[in-house]
Amino acid sequence: MGHKLNRREILERMAAVTGGAVSLTVLAACDGGVTVPETTESLDLRALNSAQLDLVGDIADMIIPDTETLGAKSVNVHFLVDELAANWMTSQDKESFLAALTELDERITAEQGSRFSDLDMAGKARVMDQLGAEMVAAGQGGQVLGDITNSDDLETRKHIYLELRELIIFGYYTSEVGASEELIYDPIPGEYRGCAPFAEIGRAYSN
Repeated sequence: MGHKLNRREILERMAAVTGGAVSLTVLAACDGGVTVPETTESLDLRALNSAQLDLVGDIADMIIPDTETLGAKSVNVHFLVDELAANWMTSQDKESFLAALTELDERITAEQGSRFSDLDMAGKARVMDQLGAEMVAAGQGGQVLGDITNSDDLETRKHIYLELRELIIFGYYTSEVGASEELIYDPIPGEYRGCAPFAEIGRAYSN
């Protein structure tokens, strides 16, 4: 049985990996108990088209790839993003998000000569590096805004890479694999050690 994260744990984790900015979509989804689908065989897309789903899935695979545990794409995070866009974004946010995905897909194809999904690993890495640099140059992705700060308060719309990263990380660490395997869940962790060499621990643990 996987460890089900509570709202506070989710938001603390999101704050750590996104610089403190948490969107209204994520806040609402936390309250609503949204979870990553375990199987997608009978799921129909609700907001994204197939090209957008492929793009989100392959970006998710680059952000959190398969290692000794399953990565974001393997646990169906891209289908959760479709659910969030369909049912948890406002109509205006959904329209902007989908338009930004299409624009990103078209831009990558124009600049790289191929869709993101068809690039080799080196090509995908170049695109990811470029998107990360653009996000930082726009002054996003590194804010220290506090624990539960709404990133929708940014003066300009979030860079699409920041928005995708936030949704993907949220989805992954609310999945059973992300919560109980990637961040190992130990219900009886033993004695408290405030400072210990990481090499002795090996990886992070959820509480």
